[in-house]
Amino acid sequence: MWVIDRVLGQLGPGLTILCTYIVHANIRFTKSFGAAEDVSPSMCFQTSNTVESLATCFDKFTVPWAYYDLPTYNLAQPSDRQRQDWRKAVYALLSVDGNCSDLRVLLPESIQSFYTMASFQDFCVLYEKIAPGGVYSKGWGFMIVPATQAGVSRAVHFSAPHPQYDLGTVEQAASLFRSTGSRSLLVAGRTRTAFLDPSDCTAPTSGSQVYYKTDPAHNNLEPFFDASIVIYDWQRIHGGCPSSSCAFIQMHGKGTSTCSNDTVFLSSGLGNSYASWYTDSTDRPIKRLQHNLRLAFPLWNVSLPSESDCLLTATRNVVGRRINGINPQHVCSVAADSDGATGEWVHIEQATIARIGDSFEGWSQAITHSFPSHPSHAALQPITLPSIIQENKHLVLRP
Repeated sequence: MWVIDRVLGQLGPGLTILCTYIVHANIRFTKSFGAAEDVSPSMCFQTSNTVESLATCFDKFTVPWAYYDLPTYNLAQPSDRQRQDWRKAVYALLSVDGNCSDLRVLLPESIQSFYTMASFQDFCVLYEKIAPGGVYSKGWGFMIVPATQAGVSRAVHFSAPHPQYDLGTVEQAASLFRSTGSRSLLVAGRTRTAFLDPSDCTAPTSGSQVYYKTDPAHNNLEPFFDASIVIYDWQRIHGGCPSSSCAFIQMHGKGTSTCSNDTVFLSSGLGNSYASWYTDSTDRPIKRLQHNLRLAFPLWNVSLPSESDCLLTATRNVVGRRINGINPQHVCSVAADSDGATGEWVHIEQATIARIGDSFEGWSQAITHSFPSHPSHAALQPITLPSIIQENKHLVLRP
């Protein structure tokens, strides 16, 4: 180990952090499971004792940097039928109420060979069970929800779109999901650089930056986007998303030199030009969260676009655009504006110190104070796949 660390120490700071993570993750992976060809994500259920450790274990199978070329990427992408069935599975998971094992049996046939559902403590998990060589075969991501409707304390949905890139956000999102009794956790199954071809969906404003095809924040053909939209539509159908108690929170991490004055930078997908939206008298989730984070971490600079010139405002994030009212078919080309934005979506960019384990308790306190618990959530009747198809028929299957 000391030899590896010494070699890594000769690299630049950025490469050192990335390479250290990759090397040590591989060492932990081998110690935990043995040779890569012998492992399966299903083993994570035997080696994990918390939701956080389960998510961390799943993350080891994330499709890594530069893994795909065009043929292998196309092979990993869902067919039209599989995409439709992936959405149905996500919808069914959100409606689970003590019937997780039944849903596993009822998974659509087109995805049964590589996806399954399983119980884990008080949770129900949708995950990919096939990982030849220690890498997900498909990489569509995994999702965790409370196993019963009574286990949901608040209508908050967490997601981590950039595993193995925005380091620490998978563990952070999993921890906050569990500790706050939130409705769902969604984590992408591919790192954003798994396929280095540029996205055909959105392009960055800077010519030196690239959005890759496997970046689910900037490609509406990534399965993470499909799952995110199903989560959003499910919530709209089941009680809506009142700004007083509900939000869709997407966790990100930023480098030390990016927006260096901000420890945490919060936005709702509207840029700095919409400063008045962030400062008006309307109660919005992002304002409450900023207030409570400042109470939890008085030494941090927690900023909004109205207070900072940071450009990480997520105006080109396709999930944010949809939740801000843009039609799913137009999220690649149409930006959100203040007329459509409700504040339901919260985009969090954060320095390393804000996404390490020591900060999770403070984050949990800030979330619980920002989104009151609603124990009166109506229990949902167990559903079957035919009723999912009928209730969810409004979802648009994109070409």
